[in-house]
Amino acid sequence: MAGHAAVERDVLVRYLDAWTAKALRSQRGGTYVECGGFAADALRVFGEFADRLDGHHLELVIVGSAAPSGVPEGLSVRVVADVAELALSGPVLTHLDGPGAWPLVAPMARGKGREVVVTAPAGDHRVSRGCAVELVAEDGEARLLMFLTPDEKHLATFKSELWAVDEFAGIRYRDPHDPERTLVDISLTPQLLPLRRALSAELGRRGRCPVAELQRFTLLETIYRPEDAIGALGSAIAAGEITRDPEKGRLTPRTVVGLP
Repeated sequence: MAGHAAVERDVLVRYLDAWTAKALRSQRGGTYVECGGFAADALRVFGEFADRLDGHHLELVIVGSAAPSGVPEGLSVRVVADVAELALSGPVLTHLDGPGAWPLVAPMARGKGREVVVTAPAGDHRVSRGCAVELVAEDGEARLLMFLTPDEKHLATFKSELWAVDEFAGIRYRDPHDPERTLVDISLTPQLLPLRRALSAELGRRGRCPVAELQRFTLLETIYRPEDAIGALGSAIAAGEITRDPEKGRLTPRTVVGLP
């Protein structure tokens, strides 16, 4: 479980760092709601922005536990017993943890600027949309990490942070939608075979289409980043599994691809 928690923490901290930087550039600010055990980690992230907090609306809400020490000046902190008590406005990023997270996903994700990170036991995947990835240990124990957002740019940012985390011993990623259930090492240059299969299957459903459409499919429907689609398609083209028009030149979003 230690390895799972380390990866979950690293992904959450990396995305929270990017989210906070954006919140501090906006007049609307933002609220981070922590319903798991990462409040101290969140405070360390906010502490890195201590010189910019004054005059901005940035709030940390901790659900079900006491506030840790080390609150940076300029950060508002609230402690509540139940997330249902919250009345929130503006952009909100929420971390929900455990099997009890699922009934809270819909209400916390509802509204403009609302984003949710869920960490829960694998096999309990109850939300069809969003980026979901299983964290699988060497002994086969798996945890689910899910991110929901209405903003595709934020989803792309989350995917970038997902693949940029440190490679923790024994933890690999698996796409819950991959019928082959392939385990993939955490890397900035990940194995693309599961994506290659998914893109070929999508082309079978769509017929010929621009690469840009498959990049968007990659963003919305897989654990991979849009740029990974270029590498996966390039390999499939070289193997004769996919055709392209024009036949030569650099593969770009405008290139049209299809099955032979």
